[in-house]
Amino acid sequence: MEKDKFLTQKEIDALLTALPKDGSPLPGETKYVGNARTYDFRSPDKFSKEQIRTLQMIHENFARRLGQSLSAYLRAAVQITCVHIEQGSFADFRQNLTSPSIISVLSVAPLPGRILLATDAPTATIMLDRLLGGFGRPARDDHEVTDLEQSLMRGVIMYIVDALKEAWRNVITLDIALEETALNPEFVQVALPSDAAVFLAFEIKIHDSNGIMSICIPYSVLKPISSELSPHTWVAGEARETAMYREALMRQLEHVVVDVAVLLGEADVDFEELLQLQQGDVLVLNSVVGRPLPVLVGESRRYYGQPGLLANHMAVQIAAVAEVAPNG
Repeated sequence: MEKDKFLTQKEIDALLTALPKDGSPLPGETKYVGNARTYDFRSPDKFSKEQIRTLQMIHENFARRLGQSLSAYLRAAVQITCVHIEQGSFADFRQNLTSPSIISVLSVAPLPGRILLATDAPTATIMLDRLLGGFGRPARDDHEVTDLEQSLMRGVIMYIVDALKEAWRNVITLDIALEETALNPEFVQVALPSDAAVFLAFEIKIHDSNGIMSICIPYSVLKPISSELSPHTWVAGEARETAMYREALMRQLEHVVVDVAVLLGEADVDFEELLQLQQGDVLVLNSVVGRPLPVLVGESRRYYGQPGLLANHMAVQIAAVAEVAPNG
């Protein structure tokens, strides 16, 4: 009986001979033909593709807002574009930072933890040169950022903070505050080296100069609102914000004072007649008695009305609304 449990050499040779020579699957066998990819079990992905897409939408909005505000602040054309987003470890982000860079540590209450904002030194010096009345030229390669320049850069960082608040408002209201700044990436620690994080890179164009700004957000910071990071939530918030902005704008417009005038009529007069006009002369207008007169709001014809008197004052009664052309 024990002997029956083992294959003889002849049976083994027969099985090996029956195997396909070209590597094709045996009858009833399914062969995997998908594309293999490298997977690092030490640093698994924490963010889904949907969450990454939402973060990209938020920060594309942030880039547009910041470009507009910095253009006014620096009195120069500033264009900011979100050019890259990926997830990895905090150590990966820190290793990719250039030194020196002006690195800001930001708290993002009510979310836990802190995030990093890094601006490379050449870009920072271009901004500082504009602030000090220059043409926005980058400093020399061997230039070291001084304490005074770090202090001046805080003004720019405040604009960045405001733009971040507005960009995130559709998802969560954040109270972002600058806690500290540093020049060496090794001196900042907002997460463990192996902790998962998402980092975004922004290209900054000021005149003919290009620079890079980066943001690193540890996964632990976004974990409490991970369920809210969906394109649907962001788009719904964007629509809600637009409706609120429109309502607030309409409330402001209710108190705007505008000029309203009634056009009695017009007459064509040549220059010679104009020079000879005297007191008591009569000009014949093109208006017909009894027909409504145009009512102008600003310089636009908006209504038609009948002239008359009201309590010893000239008045006009609106008779119809004028058709407004598409160009106003």
